Amino acid sequence: MNKNVTKGDRLARIAGVWSKDVALSLMRAAPFRITDRTILHFEPHAQAADVLCSSSGQIPNVLVDWNYRLKGEDVRARQKAMRRLTWDGAEYKLTYQWRTDQGEEIWLEEQGRRKSGLGDIPTEIEGVIRNVTSRRRVENRTAFLATHDDLTSVSNAAATEKSLDHLAALTNRQRGEGALLRLRLTNLSDINAVYGFETGDRLLIEFARRLSQIVRAPDVLGRIGGADFGLVLYGSTAEDVRAIAKRLFFLLENSPVQTPHGGLYGEFSASSTQMRVQASSASEALSQTEFAIEDARPSEIKAFVETMAMDTLRTRQETTADDILNALNQRRIQLAYQPIIETKTSRLHHYEALLRLRREDGEVVSAGRFIMAAERLGLVHLLDRRALELAAETLATEPDVHLALNVSAGTVKDVTAASEYIAALKALGPAAERVTLELTETVALDDPAMASEFSNEVRAIGCEFAIDDFGSGYTTFRNLMAIEADMIKIDGTLIEGIASDPNKQTFVRMMVDLAQTFSVKTVAEMVDDRADADILRRLGVDYLQGFMFGVPSAAPSWQKRAS
Repeated sequence: MNKNVTKGDRLARIAGVWSKDVALSLMRAAPFRITDRTILHFEPHAQAADVLCSSSGQIPNVLVDWNYRLKGEDVRARQKAMRRLTWDGAEYKLTYQWRTDQGEEIWLEEQGRRKSGLGDIPTEIEGVIRNVTSRRRVENRTAFLATHDDLTSVSNAAATEKSLDHLAALTNRQRGEGALLRLRLTNLSDINAVYGFETGDRLLIEFARRLSQIVRAPDVLGRIGGADFGLVLYGSTAEDVRAIAKRLFFLLENSPVQTPHGGLYGEFSASSTQMRVQASSASEALSQTEFAIEDARPSEIKAFVETMAMDTLRTRQETTADDILNALNQRRIQLAYQPIIETKTSRLHHYEALLRLRREDGEVVSAGRFIMAAERLGLVHLLDRRALELAAETLATEPDVHLALNVSAGTVKDVTAASEYIAALKALGPAAERVTLELTETVALDDPAMASEFSNEVRAIGCEFAIDDFGSGYTTFRNLMAIEADMIKIDGTLIEGIASDPNKQTFVRMMVDLAQTFSVKTVAEMVDDRADADILRRLGVDYLQGFMFGVPSAAPSWQKRAS
């Protein structure tokens, strides 16, 4: 025997390699032996404990305990490899996940050879085990990025195009229906310019998450451009696409994304094309929707066939200070009322009054389209005051109606604006007791003392105070108690699809239990189907709000009940 053979040489020989680099790599591995078919030996023990991430220093010394840390399919793969060691010198190599004594899953590579045995049964095996977790994560990440967008984790453009080609082939072969719906975050460049690219990325990530929650198999969601998402819709007619787009506009535009700068709204436009009828391939569908979306206004879906029939392209309308001031002066700011239902009785409890702006051409746009511009221009407090004035008119003519109004950070944080708003509330007299004021969680968290002071003042008048979009940020119930809110509105992204999401159910149940402990009422937002509503009833949520019970309307039925 060569006395100059090093430990690295011996490890490399066991592994069947002689590269110096590999040998040095194996020096960081854990040599092992298996004797009597079941006894596991690691030498040196400390090195093995390090490789196996054992904080206690304890590692299994029998194969039964070792296999207990493996997943079932990996145990079977390992046993199969052992059965193939039917002669001395037979080798094997496996990679599998292994659970540490801390419960963490790590990736191990086990490589060894049969040293001796009885017939086909190995009795002694020697080899090395390496921790390849870092390498495996890189490999998995590389494989993931081959088909997914790095920022949003939805399908990337190449994978989306592949899905579109599949849909094109399917619809052509079966004469079926299918479509591509393209959604564009049209104010992304404004957000990047005002708040920075990090904030713009935050919005893209959040909107991708919201879309992912409602996309159902076999439909595919992908990011197909800097500000564009594509939905590959199987079996969808043109009418189906319009209904889907309408729902998506509400989901995306009417719930702000919480950022360090406050809640920011997205502004979307959309285009679509029907596979087989208008587009016969993925590249054709992508080209058509790219062309069509240039003609689409915010909150509008433009079908490719409609675009082809137009002589000229309309210019997208930007919201300016003059737009807002003119709308205020010309009384083109109005309210749309969405019912909020008492869960136990299914009876109407109150309405949320949502701002709308009627453009000069008659188009009515939702708050998500102009609130962010108003905040940027320093005019949002004027919109809050106008909403309160309109609500006062409704309260005067409908003595049994209770209204919830949103109040912005621009009003609450400005001493003068806050004082004027509170004075207007006091002018309501007894009707103030039929008003709930909603402040978003992010604003409340940004300055809990300020939110608490505002809450105390409006509650002293007789109003109720609610925290909106609860659960979208990091508010604790300690902050909730400090602010003394009467109600929390659970963020709609935690409600959408809750019937099929046990994690959401657990989270909402926890929120409801804690709220009940503090005598705080709960409202679930964005309840759109009966399965979700039934789960929320069982979880003990007090009130429900969503399309299932009514869309925002400028002329509601004041006696509406849930069906």
